[in-house]
Amino acid sequence: MKNKITRRQLAGTLLATAAAAQAPPEAPPSSPAAELQAARDQNQHTAETLAKVPVPVDSEPAFHFTV
Repeated sequence: MKNKITRRQLAGTLLATAAAAQAPPEAPPSSPAAELQAARDQNQHTAETLAKVPVPVDSEPAFHFTV
């Protein structure tokens, strides 16, 4: 018997696995300056992680939104 899994079930499993793999949050910063620094550090870490993922040219938009 062949096991069938839908794309939604697969996505749910992957998301649940990724969420469980994340480290538990640290204690909240005690001051606004520490909170700001923690947010900047998190943004920097996220940017470094995203920069490691290759994006094929086909998936990049051929235009840029400007304000």
